[in-house]
Amino acid sequence: MSLSSQQSALLNAKLDSAFVPHLAPLLQPKGGADDTIKNRSRALAALVISALCEASPDEASASVVDDYDDYGVDAIHYHASTTTLYLVQAKLKAGSQFSQTEANAFCQGVRKLIRQDFVGFNEHVLRRQTAIEDAIENCSRIELVIVHVGAGMSAHADGALKQLIVEEKNDEERLCTGYSELGADRVATYLHDSGADARVDGTVHLKASSYRDEGRKTYIGFVALDRLVTLHKRFGKALYTKNIRQHLGHKTDVNIAIRQTLTDCPEEFEHLNNGVTILAERIDPKNNNAHRGRRLDLTGLSIINGAQTVASAAGFVEDRPNASIADAYVPITVIQADLDHDFSKRVTRARNHQNPVYSQNFAALDDEQERLRRELALLGVHYAYKPEALGDAADTNRVRIEEAAQALAVVTRDPRFVVYLKKEPGQLLLVEGPSYKSLFTPSLTAFRLLNAVRFFRYVQAQMRIQEKAAAGTGYERLTYKHGDYAIGFVLGKRIETTLAGATVVDPARLAGALSQPFDEARQALWNAVSARLQQADKGPLSIVRNVGEALPILREAMINHYNLQSDPALPHVSVAVPGEHYPVKLYDYLASKAPQIGGLT
Repeated sequence: MSLSSQQSALLNAKLDSAFVPHLAPLLQPKGGADDTIKNRSRALAALVISALCEASPDEASASVVDDYDDYGVDAIHYHASTTTLYLVQAKLKAGSQFSQTEANAFCQGVRKLIRQDFVGFNEHVLRRQTAIEDAIENCSRIELVIVHVGAGMSAHADGALKQLIVEEKNDEERLCTGYSELGADRVATYLHDSGADARVDGTVHLKASSYRDEGRKTYIGFVALDRLVTLHKRFGKALYTKNIRQHLGHKTDVNIAIRQTLTDCPEEFEHLNNGVTILAERIDPKNNNAHRGRRLDLTGLSIINGAQTVASAAGFVEDRPNASIADAYVPITVIQADLDHDFSKRVTRARNHQNPVYSQNFAALDDEQERLRRELALLGVHYAYKPEALGDAADTNRVRIEEAAQALAVVTRDPRFVVYLKKEPGQLLLVEGPSYKSLFTPSLTAFRLLNAVRFFRYVQAQMRIQEKAAAGTGYERLTYKHGDYAIGFVLGKRIETTLAGATVVDPARLAGALSQPFDEARQALWNAVSARLQQADKGPLSIVRNVGEALPILREAMINHYNLQSDPALPHVSVAVPGEHYPVKLYDYLASKAPQIGGLT
């Protein structure tokens, strides 16, 4: 399997931002696109070293020797903690197999390195010759790694690599019995994992603690609040990875009360707070100190309930550095969850009731949301799928899940979403509901989500302009006031090619390309609405909140905007099918006939 075009684009973004800047300059640069392609291929070797050895991007990039005259060896890295020498060849060629020619070049380079024959190697290798010689002398394992993103490995390439190992292992027993092939699926996994929050390890001391080990290791007791504040300061949002919310800010009623208690009577905090719950992959109990309490060393910990308590206390300490919260303790439950993600989700769902929790908040437990967050981060966009304090609401590179759901609904083919958005927008984020499942699918890409959001932001801005321009003109103004979703639905079908692609919309280009089409779609919508207003005693808001009224309006607006008035297929696709909730064939056909607008990226 090769990487998809979307995955390739995300991979390039990751390589360009995290690894290319740390690479040594090319020895024989050609300039332009050639150097860009070459550096990305070099950076792929660094990405793999980073993933295999948990090396930082600069350390992994320093191991890259890929250049002209490299004898097929693209990275040489000694992993001291496992005394393993990694020799890597990386190919960033989508669609093509790893060939015998490429394998033969790598085999030649490996043979020369094992014999410590550096004649003919490029300057990147020669500059590190002493360190490489030391690594060859001191290592206990030599592992060969082939990484590619194309259509697998050819049989001849596989044979050449296996023959190399058979021949060389007689004299070099440290050579691993087989080579490691990392294909497109492994690269995609590394790419996904690279966006994860760093693992959080820490220590807490529990007073008046008790312990149960019936099924799951669990500790209950009281912890000093200032210890949790210290963890918050050190790890930030990573401390709450498995929680359904980030800190909601200091203005909610509960968080105001927390700060007030810390001001007036911190010694009573443990009696007034519901407590904190921590999940940890591993719990290692240590000594039980009479003064500090039982020490627990926690690996892979996450606060899944009590984020508001800890973050509010941290904000209080920051705002009042001279105030003491040493007397403040909070009830705590620490549960060992290993890597059981389903159990973690059940506990998180059950224990989050301190601040008001809405059903929509549990979208934060959907793994697809975390995948989208990581992918959007590669595009320089912060995706806030957990409730959190707004921060800079004007940040164009911040997308909230509510905004994403609206934009995705607008660009679907199901016209009922136009009504849902005006009538029951909350149902779009009910994780078990059909609307949520149809919007946030495993196939949804970060590109589609981001481009839909940028498109709909443009539509909303233009509709506000039209609403002001039509002030005082009655129903036309109300049509523009309540017609954002309708106009977005009609116009959105004309950018489907872009939405299905793997490039990011440029807001300036989008505005230029959509200026006239938007005005034409606006007029088509108003014509359809005004015609209906002459037949029914209803206003524009009533129309867009009613499926029976809204769908015919959308149909007429689409037909007129796409110039399909004389399309001979319309009578056939308009035939109602018993049992359907709406004319699926008709709206699918209209969407497929929408003239596409290009030049948006």
